[in-house]
Amino acid sequence: MAMDNKIDFVITWVDNNDPKWQKEFEYYSAKETRYINTDACRYRDWETLQYWFRGVEKFAPWVNKIYFVTYGHLPKWLNTNNPKLVIVKHEDFVPADYLPSFNSKTMEFFFYKIKDLSDRFVYFNDDMFLIDGVSPDRFFKNGLPCDIGQMACMNHPKPNIFDSSVFLAVGLINSHFDKKTAIRDNLWKWYSPVYPRISRENFRFRKFSKFPGFKMNHLPQGYLKQTYDEVWKYCEEHLIRTCSDKYRSYGDVCFWLFRYWQLASGNFTPYNIFEDGILYNITEENIGDIDNCIRYQKKKILCLNDVESTLKFKEYKQIILEAFETILPNKSSFEL
Repeated sequence: MAMDNKIDFVITWVDNNDPKWQKEFEYYSAKETRYINTDACRYRDWETLQYWFRGVEKFAPWVNKIYFVTYGHLPKWLNTNNPKLVIVKHEDFVPADYLPSFNSKTMEFFFYKIKDLSDRFVYFNDDMFLIDGVSPDRFFKNGLPCDIGQMACMNHPKPNIFDSSVFLAVGLINSHFDKKTAIRDNLWKWYSPVYPRISRENFRFRKFSKFPGFKMNHLPQGYLKQTYDEVWKYCEEHLIRTCSDKYRSYGDVCFWLFRYWQLASGNFTPYNIFEDGILYNITEENIGDIDNCIRYQKKKILCLNDVESTLKFKEYKQIILEAFETILPNKSSFEL
C-alpha cells in the first residue's frame, strides 16, 4: 500500500496541576505494591509549551498537522481552532483496558491508532524544541526516517527502571534480527560518510554476534506507521505487558524498541543527528550553556531534560523562558 507524503508532528503533554489528573494519579499510585517511577521531575511544568508551538510555526511551517496528545486538559492559551491542530485525548486511540495510564509508553505504543495520522510522523516530547529552521528532509529522506546508525555498548551494572526497559528492547531486537545480516544488507547505512567518526566506532563492534545496543537519540524522531504494525506483530506480548502498567516499572519495554526496529531493518536514511541537535540535562553546570544555545541558536533542535538534580527549578525556568523570548517573542497562530 502506497504511503502518503505528508509529515505530521505528534506531541504529548501533561498538566500536573489538573486536579482531576492529580486525584487519579494519587489514587492509582497508592494501590501499587511494586516499585514504580513517579518522580516529580517527570511532570513539572516549565511553561515552555508556547515556545514549542512558536518554534514549529516559524522553523517548520511545512508541517501538515500537529497532533496534540493529552489526558484531556488543555493550556488556556491554546487556539484549538487552528486548522493545523488536532486535539487527541488518550481515550481516542488507547484501548480502554489500559486507561487511565500515567505510563507514557502506553500512549507511545498506540500512536499508529490515531485517526488520520499520516504514514510518516515525527514524535516530540514536550521538552524538545525547534530553535532554527529545519526542512522536511531533516526528518525524512527517500521516504525513510533520518537517523544515526550507531551502535553503543550497554554497561549498567545496576540498571534502574529505564535502563532495564532499554535492555529488554535490545534483547527483542536481537531475538528477531541477525546482526551480521542486518549490517551486511545495509552496510552503507552503518558506515555512512555522513558520520565518519561514528562509522569507526561501529567498526569496534564488528565481531559482536549481536547488537550491543544503540546510541541514545533523545531528540524528535521520525517514525513509519508500518514499523508499528511490524513491532506489534512480533512483540505483542511485551507491549501488552508494558501497557498494563499504569506507571513505569520493572518489566516494561522501552519505546525506543520502535526506533531500534527501524535501524535493524534498515528502514532509515543516514543522518548525523548530533550536528544540529543536542540534549541537555538541566543542571547548575550547564544552565549557562543552555541559555547561550537558545539565544544564539547554536543548534537547530534542542531537548531540555528535567532531572532530579535540577534543584533550582524556579531560577532555571526563568533563565530558559527569557532565552526563548529572545528568539521567539511573537505569539503563534496556535495561541489566543
